[in-house]
Amino acid sequence: MAQPPEGRRRQRSIMTTDSEWELITSRARRAGMTTSQFIVHRTLDAADPSPAATPPPGPPPGVQRRMALAMLVIARIEEKRLRDAGNDSIWDQLVAEESAFLDSEDLMGSESP
Repeated sequence: MAQPPEGRRRQRSIMTTDSEWELITSRARRAGMTTSQFIVHRTLDAADPSPAATPPPGPPPGVQRRMALAMLVIARIEEKRLRDAGNDSIWDQLVAEESAFLDSEDLMGSESP
């Protein structure tokens, strides 16, 4: 097997807490990478401010705002529908569950709704 141009890959060691490792491996799986690939990719991209290392910016701000607005309107309609039907506890439970999910995935920080 030919060696990569930068040389032969070698096993290295890093230290993490169990919760940090779970988060890293979870993110690697979602990215479709091995844990090693994910760590190397994320570390090198973070250390290289060149445009090639910067991920695509995503939708333009106007599109992001429209998407956020649409989601908020849908959520507000569903909240009103559930509360009008006397299902306040279901809405509150769903909000708590999704807040816990976002916190565990570290997607949005730990702000309270």
